[in-house]
Amino acid sequence: MSPKTAEADKPEATVHDIIIVGAGIAGLAAAIYTTRERLSTLVLEKLLPGGQILTTARVENYPGFPDPIGGMELADRLSRQAARFGAEIVSSAAVTRIEPCRQEGCTFTDVFVGESRRRARAVLLCVGSEYRKLGCPGEKELTGYGVSYCGTCDAPFYEGKHVVVVGGGNTALDEGLHLLKFVKKLTYVVLDPEFRAEKILVEELARHGDKVATHFESTVTEIFPGTAGVPDGGPKKVTGVRVKNAKTGEERKVECDGVFVFIGLSPQTAFLRGTLDLDEQGFIKTDACTLRTSLPGVWAAGDARSGALKQAATAAGEGVVAALNAKEFLKREHGVRART
Repeated sequence: MSPKTAEADKPEATVHDIIIVGAGIAGLAAAIYTTRERLSTLVLEKLLPGGQILTTARVENYPGFPDPIGGMELADRLSRQAARFGAEIVSSAAVTRIEPCRQEGCTFTDVFVGESRRRARAVLLCVGSEYRKLGCPGEKELTGYGVSYCGTCDAPFYEGKHVVVVGGGNTALDEGLHLLKFVKKLTYVVLDPEFRAEKILVEELARHGDKVATHFESTVTEIFPGTAGVPDGGPKKVTGVRVKNAKTGEERKVECDGVFVFIGLSPQTAFLRGTLDLDEQGFIKTDACTLRTSLPGVWAAGDARSGALKQAATAAGEGVVAALNAKEFLKREHGVRART
């Protein structure tokens, strides 16, 4: 038996009722419900609490907020609410694998951060997704130097400049509308023949008139670096993109100062492969009603779940559904009752 295996088989001093992997909207909503049931709850987050909502400038469709609220503020409110009821939220704790307890007669689930093990009676996977990349020349080299995936974070750097937004969904338009508070001109490159975003966002974008240009049925095939205005020895910056029409094959160079990429999400589920059932895109398969996964004692909620609608409000709802079903599982299988 290897030293790592021997270490992993040592009995745990603490067994949590619930371990929640991911502190986005789904995970934090779940934690509010599990802690109000007085279930001992540990939330493990690889970065900072909030998830994708941290990159949203304004949230207008979250129930209970008649006025827009910033994504960071919403995440902070949810974090403080969960913590007030007793959730232990640990940041910078990237989960590397989960597996059923290997000891004879053990019905717990082990959650690993590196080789450090936590043990739980039930696990909720709220791992979320990450932005997809273009995969074109120049993207990796210029990430952080003109290529961005967060308009909320980087818009102020482009005051009075021209930027390209790649994508035509809700996120692309929401982020583009935020960018328009700063930039002189915004050019969209959209693979589809029209925007796929909510009509209210399309209408709001149209009100900016000539400040917005569009290239439909097109892709960005290259991002050009340059050194103009860069101090000697400094990193290169974005000077333009190559736009290709997907129907005609026509290519053109569009000069710009930055590129913002919003072309969808990839689930952060690589560490789960071989452990439970995933669909072809890597999203977690669950029972449609209970959100139970193929691994006993494990549920999934939020953007990484197959079939999720990928909205903040639905993520919160899924987190609550998973939490309540996990609570019933704990009563039934482990005899755990709400503690006082």
